[in-house]
Amino acid sequence: MSNDADWNAQFQSLDTLLMKTRQYWQILPFSYLALPWQENHKLNQALSSLSLNDIDELDGDDKKLRQFVSSLINLELDIIDNLPDSHQPIEDVSPHFNTGIKGRKWAQIQRFAALIPLEKSPILEWCAGKGHLGRLLSHQQSRNVVSLEWQPTLCEQGNTLARKHQVSQHVEQVDVFSSEAENLLAPKHHAVALHACGDLHVRLLKLGAYQKVSQLSLAPCCYHLIQTNNYNPMSGLALSSDLLLSKQDLSLSMQQSVVSGSREKRHRVTEVSWRLAFDLIQREVRGVNEYMSLPSIKQSLLTGSFSAFCAWAAQQKKITLPDNLAYERYELNGRERFLTIRRIEVVTHAFRQLIERWLLLDRVLFLKENNYDVSLFNFCSSSVTPRNAMIQAIKKPT
Repeated sequence: MSNDADWNAQFQSLDTLLMKTRQYWQILPFSYLALPWQENHKLNQALSSLSLNDIDELDGDDKKLRQFVSSLINLELDIIDNLPDSHQPIEDVSPHFNTGIKGRKWAQIQRFAALIPLEKSPILEWCAGKGHLGRLLSHQQSRNVVSLEWQPTLCEQGNTLARKHQVSQHVEQVDVFSSEAENLLAPKHHAVALHACGDLHVRLLKLGAYQKVSQLSLAPCCYHLIQTNNYNPMSGLALSSDLLLSKQDLSLSMQQSVVSGSREKRHRVTEVSWRLAFDLIQREVRGVNEYMSLPSIKQSLLTGSFSAFCAWAAQQKKITLPDNLAYERYELNGRERFLTIRRIEVVTHAFRQLIERWLLLDRVLFLKENNYDVSLFNFCSSSVTPRNAMIQAIKKPT
């Protein structure tokens, strides 16, 4: 799919479907004590029969998940095809080149870099961190690279690595939201960004289009990391839509992860179950029947007791817990509630890829409106990263 009519048609189909189905995905699963769709007996009965293993199996296959939920709500959710794969052979580099970069992250960098066309135009790397992507591109293609990063320590480390590997790269300390960043982007540039979060990649798209950069290559990430409470659409079609996406809605598009090891899974089950159990306690203690969120915790807390977790949580929220709480009963109820939440997420997760595609198409259409030829494809497999969609845009001659 590449012509304007196809992009527009798919966006409008998604927009209509998401508006029609808001009762199923525009909810906060953690806030519920039971399945929320009581009027749909077929749906509730099917969800209630699912074990955690059943849920994990469904959750690992978006297409299968959408088909399962479609049959229960009498609406066709499987309206998008998988994006085409565009993998290129990876060039070998010295085994010392990627020292200090985790294996999965290095695989993403290599796959992304392999899809950047070999040209002589200078590269501008956006939100570069230590400049790993830019350094690889400079090494492989002998191109000049300027990498923008706002953390001085990362800039210093990136420049040290550039000198070590003798590449033509400079990591510059810049706030990409500043006017200084505007002056660094120019029509001659090929701008690249691997997993710049939320407003950071939106800023690149808007600024890149305004400055008419020759090419843009990016893999969006973390759509929910925005400065406003609700999403600000980019393209004309999205601006005309009645769909209002909150940060919570945007985070739904990110609720898919590479399969964790058994230890991480156990910790995840324990943490969520304990959070849900404490939520039951705080509702009773405060006499307020509403969900209360807790801050992030250190993993070491999960190796202790549930009562110690509750003491920590109560301290965080300035709640005084009564003596002789029936911790075992609450912990058991928390595990039962965890299963209920996972059953609710079977439904909400069926929409995560639809929301992400809506967001990706909003970016594609914005670039189209700004006179770019645009491609949208997977730059690596989802086992390397679930955020594997890549946008390539080439400025059309005026």
